[in-house]
Amino acid sequence: MIYLLKNRHEKKKNFKLFSYSRHSRYLKIIFTKNVIVLIIISSIISNSIVLIQNNKYEKIYKNSEGREIKINGKIVEILNEKYKVKIISKKYKSIYIYLQSKEKLEFGDEVSIYGKYELPNQARNYKGFDYREYLKTLKIIGTVKANKVTIIKNNSINYFFTKIYKLKICFSKKVNNMKLSKDEKSILKGILLGDKSEIDEEIITDFSDSNISHILAISGMHISYVILIISFVFNRLLGKHFSKIVISFFVFIYMCLTGFLVTLVRAGISGIVLIMSNFFYRKNDIWQTLSLSLIILLINNPFSILNIGLQLSYSAIIGIIIFQRLLKKYISNSLEKTNNRAIRKNQKKIRYGIKIINSKIGQIVLDSILVTISSMISIIPIIIYQFNKLPIFSIFLSILASFIIVPIIVLGLICLVFDTSFLQILLSYSLKILIFISKLGSKIPLSKIYIITPNIIFVIMYYFLVLLSFY
Repeated sequence: MIYLLKNRHEKKKNFKLFSYSRHSRYLKIIFTKNVIVLIIISSIISNSIVLIQNNKYEKIYKNSEGREIKINGKIVEILNEKYKVKIISKKYKSIYIYLQSKEKLEFGDEVSIYGKYELPNQARNYKGFDYREYLKTLKIIGTVKANKVTIIKNNSINYFFTKIYKLKICFSKKVNNMKLSKDEKSILKGILLGDKSEIDEEIITDFSDSNISHILAISGMHISYVILIISFVFNRLLGKHFSKIVISFFVFIYMCLTGFLVTLVRAGISGIVLIMSNFFYRKNDIWQTLSLSLIILLINNPFSILNIGLQLSYSAIIGIIIFQRLLKKYISNSLEKTNNRAIRKNQKKIRYGIKIINSKIGQIVLDSILVTISSMISIIPIIIYQFNKLPIFSIFLSILASFIIVPIIVLGLICLVFDTSFLQILLSYSLKILIFISKLGSKIPLSKIYIITPNIIFVIMYYFLVLLSFY
């Protein structure tokens, strides 16, 4: 027994982050026949679906470009200067257009539209923004400048989604009535409701230049705190078991409120599957859950795979799953060795520092840092490939922003439900700090280096070598 414990302790001490003894095992996992066959079949199916969908879009572009068209649809979203309309057609199901009209229309109106169709612009320069491809990720085929709009009937959208829309408007008005500055209100709407339309261009540029734009995106962190807050209330009312049904329902409601953003759908599906698997006393597999959420997104819209938000979201969560545990184990072993050395040499300050790190608060801070580092390891190649820039200080700035985004989400969600002046003051200070971090990051010299687009082979090699190093 003593020998086993000693042997186990020795193995723990000898753990190495970059151990090459495990490489052969990892390579065998990658190159098994089943994995190769699955990758090939998935690639063939996904590429075939994208090709079919793309041909459908190209046919619409060719037949409608610059022409006067007549279509029927339902108003599903009211934007600043236009409406989002779901086309009613047996031939083109679940496809949308943007409508520019002087007519005042309401959510749920079924309308007949006659106007000129405008083809979305394509990228004019290499790696330039391709508006047409971007709209495909939203299932939008273009814009119609209406000459005439006739309202066929009101309230044509089902009761549930009408109530969801009204709830979103109510929350938006609540944010407008909070004791916050204009910029703080717009950022809060972006963080909580996914509405970035009111955020000033200068602020968006600051966040982009600081490489912390992902902070403004709704993600799994939001779902985590929605679950945490709802659990706190309903666990006491219904008990821990039956409250899981209510929690899952509220997660779905939140997904509806944000317009089913791809980043939130991934987190929402994962959250619901995890909660309901616990409800039915089943074991949850994170890889199966991620695969399920991705399949649902791609069935709904195959072009979602081109959505940069989706790419960053899945890369980040995969990075966290793979790397955080290994980094934590590596640091724990390093701290243990350092602590033993400090005991032998009677270095009290070092022992005290390690004690702080091993405390509950210290572990929470460490976990937050490791989550950020793990996600950045995974998303840096995508940032380089998509934006042609190497974010030098992004890890440091992301760590700072990650600590301040937590109180913003928690306080923001509470303030949406309850009118509390004191919490609004704390929320305002938190938002001010976040804006300051973005401005600070954008002004740091050489905060980013612009580079040429790397070959996709180099991106694949990066992931391969990183995985090889960790395993």
